[in-house]
Amino acid sequence: MSQLLGVYLMEILGFRTLINPETTRNGILFGDKKGPWVTDRLSKLLAKESQARLGFRMTIADYRHISVAIDRKFVRGIDLELADDEDEDEAHDLMAAHSTRTALNRYGRQAGLLRRLDAESIEVFRSISDRWHRWLGLVSRIQRREAEGQEEEVEDESVEMQVQSALERAYGVSAEFRGKQREAVMAVVKGVSPLFICLPTGGGKSLTFMIPCLLKTARTTVVITPLVALADDLLRRCKEFNIDCFIFGRTAQRMAKVVIIVTETAVRSAFSQFILDIHLSKGLERIVFDEAHKIVTDLNYRPKLEDLKKLALPVQYVFLSATFPPNMRKEFEQAMVVKDMVVIRELAHKRQFKYAVEFYEDDELWESYLEFIEDSIGLCTGTDKVENDCEY
Repeated sequence: MSQLLGVYLMEILGFRTLINPETTRNGILFGDKKGPWVTDRLSKLLAKESQARLGFRMTIADYRHISVAIDRKFVRGIDLELADDEDEDEAHDLMAAHSTRTALNRYGRQAGLLRRLDAESIEVFRSISDRWHRWLGLVSRIQRREAEGQEEEVEDESVEMQVQSALERAYGVSAEFRGKQREAVMAVVKGVSPLFICLPTGGGKSLTFMIPCLLKTARTTVVITPLVALADDLLRRCKEFNIDCFIFGRTAQRMAKVVIIVTETAVRSAFSQFILDIHLSKGLERIVFDEAHKIVTDLNYRPKLEDLKKLALPVQYVFLSATFPPNMRKEFEQAMVVKDMVVIRELAHKRQFKYAVEFYEDDELWESYLEFIEDSIGLCTGTDKVENDCEY
């Protein structure tokens, strides 16, 4: 039953975020913007929804029993057994207001650590809460501002100077931005989110997050790329710019200016916890999705792309692509559960491409179609791009 309820809770969180992207993720599972639900309201809703969704009526008392099993199965990740001479209680059980022995035998109250709430016990409980929040996909503590509505602002002129200085360090004193590069880089530096940057191939898309990483105040940027070859290329380019960088999964986990990860690895729990730890330490600045159009176009044969939307943290989101037609926007926003995207687009004209329309009669269509395929395959002969022994 704890396994079923655990999966149910995770689906609730995902569904809530899907239908309302502004759903609070502040560590309160049963609550709203006004705060936690009172016991009476929670009792009624829990009994009603559990009967409808799970097939049995769950009371608060039932849930408290089940939550202990969830804690062991998912949060602690252990099957706890109590030794005969075991006198020390687990902090997880004390935080739930019972001893470890009582938790194993029959659930009940216990005082223990709760009688002496001091700095040490609060720190232990905070650590346990963080583990619960990681499993539930919630954010434990939102960074507070010293005064409501006040943010640390940097004058535009100062930002421009820092960006230009970073560009010159990377490419030399004569370096200049091209096309929409400056607009895109400044949008990234200023934290515009969600931000979609569509520049042509070779138009400097990677520059839009590399330059911000060279600023003195830069924190960690996570770059999710769909291909291993692209990850290797990004690593090489970051090293050329003297940006501290590594590919997640190849070396020991550590803090860095840029963390590169391949898509299928990015949806695993180990990486989710890694970036959540960086965020909780106030080190995560943005998440960048390279070749972002693939989140929509490759979904049919790469189903794990659908899980990218679960990387829901209150940081800047930047999407990069050279192939993002305007009619894909709505589908993309639904896939990533975002809205009101700011799109910076530069028109791409590929002079080597020619477009033409030819008309055929029905009896000529199939023959012309095969001829076109044979001609196309002939252009790839010797390039290892296609097998040239097809039969029709």
